Amino acid sequence: RDALRGEASLDWGGDLAIGRWEGVAVGGEPLRVTGLDLRDKGLTGAIPRTLRRLPLDEVRLAGNALTGCVPSAFGDAKGDAAYLGLPWCLRYDRLDATGEVAEAGGWAILDGSGAVIATWEGLRSEAATLRVHQTDAGGTSWAAEFGAVAEGDLFEWWGAIDCWVRYLVTGAPVPPPGGSGRWEFPIQRISYAPTGCAGVIPAAATLRAEEQPPPLDAAVVTSPIWHGPYLLSPYGDWSGTWPGLPSPLPGPVPAVGSDSWRSDDLATVQRHPLWRDPDLPADWTLHAANADRNGLEAVYVTGRGYLGLKIYIARYDGAVRHVEFLSGMKAHMIDGYPAVTSGPRIVELFDTRSGILYGAQIYSRSRTLSPTAVVLSMMPE
Repeated sequence: RDALRGEASLDWGGDLAIGRWEGVAVGGEPLRVTGLDLRDKGLTGAIPRTLRRLPLDEVRLAGNALTGCVPSAFGDAKGDAAYLGLPWCLRYDRLDATGEVAEAGGWAILDGSGAVIATWEGLRSEAATLRVHQTDAGGTSWAAEFGAVAEGDLFEWWGAIDCWVRYLVTGAPVPPPGGSGRWEFPIQRISYAPTGCAGVIPAAATLRAEEQPPPLDAAVVTSPIWHGPYLLSPYGDWSGTWPGLPSPLPGPVPAVGSDSWRSDDLATVQRHPLWRDPDLPADWTLHAANADRNGLEAVYVTGRGYLGLKIYIARYDGAVRHVEFLSGMKAHMIDGYPAVTSGPRIVELFDTRSGILYGAQIYSRSRTLSPTAVVLSMMPE
């Protein structure tokens, strides 16, 4: 909100429902932003990155002093986005079946053997290398941005709100050989929306790339999405087609430890094979822990004796972890691992190395304690 408004005088008060914001239209079920009509509002600067993911039906931004590029997602909406005098952001329309990617707007994704992937299913299950020309279909060069990509960054390849794949960059990018303009990135699939596309990818299919895409939220989860072992779906009954299991789906982790037990003795809890001491304030103490062969759950109290925190560490059993997405929830990557958060106090993270799930829920009103920091402190280095 604030990034788009800038210094303009818009009636976007924090105490107003978003449906009453000036120039903002909402609709659908669940409710989402469907349109922006902000013509001649004195807006300045670049269009915020976060707006690139909104599935807008209408966008009108003429008469402002905007800079940068126009989110390519806006090209699917009614309005004036094509007439703002700005380039499109990272739009590609030439699937190169040879894999050479020698022309502007060209791209190819290769499997582990080096073969070009030709199907939507392959993009979701076999991708190992992304090749993309540094000049997109609109003639804009992204050489500087591609050169700044590092291991752990994300790329998203987007066809529609229900047809996209998000990849983790797993190594250093390979600059264009011999001035060819073709960049190469080693990748690993992290998240994808599969219900809107299947079969062979048309050679002229227009796809949008997004470097460092924002976290997934309720506005994006309008159809089922795979995110690591999590199946995200819109809140309420999903009446459409459910996707099949991802390939590969992480396998189950063998059971550990002994049969069920409960203890308030920290030394006893520390003997559980999965336990790692969380990084907490010095005066917080263990209240009690429940454990079994699948993992354990522990509750800590603050120095004043109030309920402070619940944590859990559990083996992944190979089952789908279905999450109905509510407002305030986000799915993203934390230190390279898929995670789901709910507001500022709840987080669950899946360690792809070990197949262990780590979760934390903060009850204390502490403004300095982060559930994400607690979870990361429990993970082995």
